[in-house]
Amino acid sequence: MLTKTELLCFSKCHKVDILFIIFFISFSIYFYSHVSTLANPPRDGADYLTNARNWLSNDPLYSKYRPPLISWIIAGVWVITGENWVIIKYLMPLFTLAAGIILYMLLRKEKGNLFAFGVSALTLLNPHVFFWGEQIHTEGLSLFFIILTLYFLKSKNKNNWIWAGIAFGLTFASRYATLVEVTTIFVVECIIRKDPRFATKTLLTALPIILVSVLIVYLKVGYFMAAQESDTHFTLLLTPYYLQNSLNIWGFAILLVPVAFLFRRTYQEKFNYTFIAWFIVSLLFWSANSNPILHLPRYTVQFAPAVYFLALLAVENLAKLYVRNDTKKNDEVHIE
Repeated sequence: MLTKTELLCFSKCHKVDILFIIFFISFSIYFYSHVSTLANPPRDGADYLTNARNWLSNDPLYSKYRPPLISWIIAGVWVITGENWVIIKYLMPLFTLAAGIILYMLLRKEKGNLFAFGVSALTLLNPHVFFWGEQIHTEGLSLFFIILTLYFLKSKNKNNWIWAGIAFGLTFASRYATLVEVTTIFVVECIIRKDPRFATKTLLTALPIILVSVLIVYLKVGYFMAAQESDTHFTLLLTPYYLQNSLNIWGFAILLVPVAFLFRRTYQEKFNYTFIAWFIVSLLFWSANSNPILHLPRYTVQFAPAVYFLALLAVENLAKLYVRNDTKKNDEVHIE
């Protein structure tokens, strides 16, 4: 049993962690109160449920271009519980919540618990992360695996290459388009780590998972299609959609993102490079798609953490600049 003094000391040292736990529990209750109101699966969710049934029954897939991992998870659960979409309704949002926890754990090590709290909370509270994360969709699932991949890539444990590789491969299987984002994260982290063996082992773990995912789908339907043909046309004429709707997508936090790039300190910390590249490449990738149907806020869910990381980085840099100037003033007064 801890003494009163020890409890006070613990609460003082971990007060932000405690606040995050309180926030997370409160958010989870509110989040699942919305999940419970879903009376029927949405259109895309129905496709994944039907595909899961067809994987179990060995029937042709209903929607052949859908990524398979979510349907495999559903099918695996149904093998144990029997076919019941309500179970899946409550299961899939867990990946969104888990993404918030892993993001907090990742940032807490390098940026401090207050910074981690801010980025994690803003990510979970983002209306698009919130809405799509509560659905039977790939947004929350792929966000989870992207953050999990980043967590293991940034780990100082050299043996975590196997977990980084598995998470990398499953990111692709959860949502094909995230290959662009997770590859960007992988390449930047490899440059930062300067550890060819870690990079090679990670890649050799990820590639078989990606290839097996493609092969299984190919054997099932006779071909592999990562997206509908109309969704694969790109142009150098970038759409301004995401900039014009940036306030609606990310809130006022997006106004701080350009500020982060003005500080030299932003580029002095190698930890920041991955989030910078993650944001820029993702924004350019979705802006380069020429199909206006794909100009939707839902496609920003997977790089929401990068947006809020840069926004909080701007706040951190401004705070440090203020403290430095204030200290300089006090020193000048003391000299006089």
